[in-house]
Amino acid sequence: MNPTNSTNPINRSLWYVIHTKPGDENRVGTNLQNQEIEAFLPLLETYQYRNGRMIPKIKPLFPNYLFARLDLEHHYYKVKWTRGVNRILGSGNQPVPICAKVIQTIKERSEKDNVVKLEDELKDGDIVQVNSGPFKSLMGVFQKMMSSKGRVRILLSLIGVDVPVQISRWQIKKVA
Repeated sequence: MNPTNSTNPINRSLWYVIHTKPGDENRVGTNLQNQEIEAFLPLLETYQYRNGRMIPKIKPLFPNYLFARLDLEHHYYKVKWTRGVNRILGSGNQPVPICAKVIQTIKERSEKDNVVKLEDELKDGDIVQVNSGPFKSLMGVFQKMMSSKGRVRILLSLIGVDVPVQISRWQIKKVA
């Protein structure tokens, strides 16, 4: 048998987007891998302000979606009936593959455990808004990064005076 033969399922495997039930991305990924179907779930590290502390939290980059490499002829019904799967994205009832370059690009930006690093560059003078904590909803001006752990200094305008405040990078977002 010729390994480049089109009947070889590996050669016909393409990447598809799998729509999952809410919160079932990890379950679906595990179930697909148990069926020897390659699955890819890109993750994003975020932070949540709780009880006065910033707590790291890992979430899917695309909530309710993951990627799977499969040969539709051999794997369609396995995937369709996998617990936690809503459907394979496509046009009408026909699944549509996505370009392998998309997956490759996401994987290149991923670090360990498929965690993708998305950082918007903050420069001195950028207008930012505090999105959590005691200064929530206040506007300020970004001054500089204070540490590698994500502490930043911003100038908040309080009572007509610009006050330097050090907070977590994850408590602010760039506005302008």
